[in-house]
Amino acid sequence: MKTAKKRLRRVLLHVSLAAGSLLFAAPFIWLASTSAKVPDEMYPPRWLPQAPERVVASPYIKIRSNERPERPFGVAKNDWDRLAAPVTAALVSGLDQAAPELPQYVRPWLHQPDVADGVFARVLRRTPDDVFARDAGSAAAAFGSEVSPELVASVFDDVYRRFAMSDVIFYGWDGSIEDVTADNRFPWKALNENVRLVERKEGGPQPVQEVHYTFDNAARFAIRAEFPLNMAPEAFKKVVITHRSDRSWHALWLTVEMGGRKYESAQPGFLGSDRWQDIAWQVQSEADKTARTRTWLRLKDAGAAEFDEPGRVRLTLEVRQAKGFRAALNKFANNYRDALRMVPLVTYTRNSLLLVFLNVCGQILGSSLVAYAFARLRWPGRDFCFILVLATLMVPPQVTMIPVFLIFKNLGWYNSLKPLWVPSLFGSAFFIFLLRQFMKSIPSDLEDSAKIDGCGYFGIYRRIILPLIKPALAAIGIFTFMATWNEFMGPMIYLNDQNLYPLSLGLFALQVFQSFNYGLMMAASVLMTLPVVILFFAAQRQFIQGITLTGIKG
Repeated sequence: MKTAKKRLRRVLLHVSLAAGSLLFAAPFIWLASTSAKVPDEMYPPRWLPQAPERVVASPYIKIRSNERPERPFGVAKNDWDRLAAPVTAALVSGLDQAAPELPQYVRPWLHQPDVADGVFARVLRRTPDDVFARDAGSAAAAFGSEVSPELVASVFDDVYRRFAMSDVIFYGWDGSIEDVTADNRFPWKALNENVRLVERKEGGPQPVQEVHYTFDNAARFAIRAEFPLNMAPEAFKKVVITHRSDRSWHALWLTVEMGGRKYESAQPGFLGSDRWQDIAWQVQSEADKTARTRTWLRLKDAGAAEFDEPGRVRLTLEVRQAKGFRAALNKFANNYRDALRMVPLVTYTRNSLLLVFLNVCGQILGSSLVAYAFARLRWPGRDFCFILVLATLMVPPQVTMIPVFLIFKNLGWYNSLKPLWVPSLFGSAFFIFLLRQFMKSIPSDLEDSAKIDGCGYFGIYRRIILPLIKPALAAIGIFTFMATWNEFMGPMIYLNDQNLYPLSLGLFALQVFQSFNYGLMMAASVLMTLPVVILFFAAQRQFIQGITLTGIKG
């Protein structure tokens, strides 16, 4: 009986620990899951990102999972189930009535279930809950009366997944801009049998070309367009293509041929968002090496081109199928890819690692030397000075912020990394206290034996003290690493050059330009958080040992 109780107690303990771990890990889980989402998935909030569809042929009809009709909180489940069939029938009837006023190409798609679901969800948002308390006929009539051609057209635009092309604009290094599609709205031609271009002159704000494709027999296709261009080849900077994707997450590659030169995309775009957006490819230049926010994909020089007609340019877009898990990988890694591309995270990471290294070494050296003097040496006023050092813990850093800034500025250290690591050489009051208590636990017999053997004070410090306080030094290293890695205020005050930014300030600069792209911000935050998490799990034994042994007498 006692054995069974012990086992039950042990099981409950492990379950409690697992539940507590999940509870404390929930913010990081939410952070990681949000980093894999696109803006359309942010509301209503869900724990897991949506997996992309396996798209073999396009266009197609598909509603987002977070836009399907859901039972309102104030509607009873019985009423919801009772009215589901009659309301759906009324909505389908409303779609049939609206069909004559819609463009011809829309009508064959109207009987897709996702179109009715989309209309249902839209009408549901503006329908009061008490409608569900009515009889079936009255409730169905209330929903059916809300269906209009304008509503159906708006819903169809959301659920009709297609790859469509619109404007093509060239930008020059001299500031010139040319819209090469202003006089020709349908320039693209198909190069493969598994793709065809369809002109859409109605149903939108402007004429567009839809790209209808299938990957049944081939894993890629290409389309091509030629334009007259007044821009000199050497002045070509970038090309911006306005398009709408079908959320297939297939890869998009561009080739530009002009003036006898060929430029190929070094980074692919992806058919991800189903909203109209611009995608820019820019010729490789020094701008790729600066700390500016890069909103473009790189074009690399691929040598001589077959196409060489003066005053003309040829664009070739190739779409490569994302097979198997590739579509999911393209989607879930997209925010990380953009974060690494848009800002120089490598430069920011290098600056952060340099500051971490200098601060950790400085704190370990400075704090251990001062603690050694307080713990093992006898000199007049030692206890008073130690109390004075501890008293500095009571001074808020905001009080000394301005005087310290003026000191560093007069030293000529403004806009340099020196103010962010030089103070660590003088130690920290908390770390000095921590190491002093640890050193006092070391038996004095070891020190006496070393003195008999002729070892001096620095020899004792290096050969006896430092090896015995490694756990405390490891704890200080972890504390310093976390404080330096996450520090924001110091770099914000002392740095003005983006090439000197650490990760914390670099992410703030990214947030300024991408304030509403939460998935991108969460991806950058995950990249910044991972080193801290990895370090803690890798050094948790030394960290716990350094804290628990502090102050224990030997």
